[in-house]
Amino acid sequence: MGEVTTLLLSILLPIWLLYTLIMIPLQYSYISGMKEKEKKSGLTQSQLYENMPAAEEQLHSHMQGNFFNWPAALISSFIYKHHQKKHSRS
Repeated sequence: MGEVTTLLLSILLPIWLLYTLIMIPLQYSYISGMKEKEKKSGLTQSQLYENMPAAEEQLHSHMQGNFFNWPAALISSFIYKHHQKKHSRS
């Protein structure tokens, strides 16, 4: 049983890490797009989500709520906040 687990981890972990690395720029783009949409519309985040069409709401749910996307979403959010702080200082 231990050999099978080790084999699975040695295969699945690199795939998951690669997936996370690929998703970081996509998540960053999505987060920055949503923040820009908030600024343009003048709505709060919750108001914006309430007014979303069903298809866009479904996309948001998949992008932000998928368990496998959590690490990429967290890293992207951190990068976005870091960039915003850096640009607000200048």
